[in-house]
Amino acid sequence: MTNLTRDRIEASPGFFKALVDGVPEAIVAVTPDGTITYFNAACERLLGYTQAEVVGRNIAMLVPQQPDRRADAMKWLERWAHEPDETQSRFLDLIAQTKAGKQMPVDVRVVERKIEGERRYLITVRDNTARRQEQAAFKEAHLKASRILQIAEDGIVSTDATQTVTFFNLKAEQIFGYRAEEVLGRQLSTLLPERYRYRHREEVARFGAGKVASRQMNERGHVVGLRKDGEEFPLEVAITKVSVGGALTYTAHLRDITQRKRQEEKLRESERRFRAIFDHAFEAMGLLAPDGTVLEINRAGRLMTEGQSQLIGLPLWDLPWAGSDLEPDDSARQRLKGAIAQAARGERVRYTADLRRGEGDVRKIDISLTPVKDELGHVIYIVPEGRDVT
Repeated sequence: MTNLTRDRIEASPGFFKALVDGVPEAIVAVTPDGTITYFNAACERLLGYTQAEVVGRNIAMLVPQQPDRRADAMKWLERWAHEPDETQSRFLDLIAQTKAGKQMPVDVRVVERKIEGERRYLITVRDNTARRQEQAAFKEAHLKASRILQIAEDGIVSTDATQTVTFFNLKAEQIFGYRAEEVLGRQLSTLLPERYRYRHREEVARFGAGKVASRQMNERGHVVGLRKDGEEFPLEVAITKVSVGGALTYTAHLRDITQRKRQEEKLRESERRFRAIFDHAFEAMGLLAPDGTVLEINRAGRLMTEGQSQLIGLPLWDLPWAGSDLEPDDSARQRLKGAIAQAARGERVRYTADLRRGEGDVRKIDISLTPVKDELGHVIYIVPEGRDVT
């Protein structure tokens, strides 16, 4: 068979009819006034009509006018048929109606052609119910996620690959003093003091080029934010990145830690004051666990021992000074042990004991044991004090 013969067979009317009837795409041909002239087998399967039921009738039976659209379907088809060739490949969303009366979202594409000198609109139709459902599900999921992020306890700021702000939640508004619309579209560096901007931008870019998906920005030092009113403040920042369709997005979770820093400084100041009082007190003082183990002992308490340097971690009754009583039967040590057990039960104990500091040097020591309780009433520490009352 020659190429000429093959071309002649493939150009026959029978070939094209078989082709159009056999393709899986639903195809409808209509006149400019909307009269249906052709309805292929795929259309019959999609909409439930036979060709005999629709040929000669208006296409409005297949795509009735919708309440939310003032123009009828034929007007839409006519408009799109006259679009330039390069735009005719785009699909138009319409609502079709099956023979059973069910409405079906469809993608429609239309071109105008002349067939034996007569104008015809050639329309391809495909069911996009699944795509619409996927879009609706995605939109709902995106809306839920957006609402959750909006009311999150952390400030959340997202940017694109150029570090332009694309999302700014309510907590971020409270932290920085900006409304979202004042920040969206601006550079992330707007939220940082001038002296940190270049370094921060470079760090984010390196993070974007690396393999790690998330990290704490505070790993290399404090992050300092800048409020709208010009106030600088400390931030705790965790950053993540995600690439969707080749587009990189950064998302930062922010916490204003101003109060935490103030509290930490107050604790440090409290510790300094405690140390100043504790270590320079004339009375011997210490801090015990409820079982009597020494956790802290001050300078005056150490001076009352017999020179042993390692006192922390020993039971109080086993310290050198605690057992140096005149009584040979070890009753002083046992008395102290019993008093600590009383204090561990929540009782405040006070008594006087004898302490030998050398040959013939016996001191009267006023000992008190004060329990320290937590908010539930459990003893968590015992404070021992010793005063020479000789």
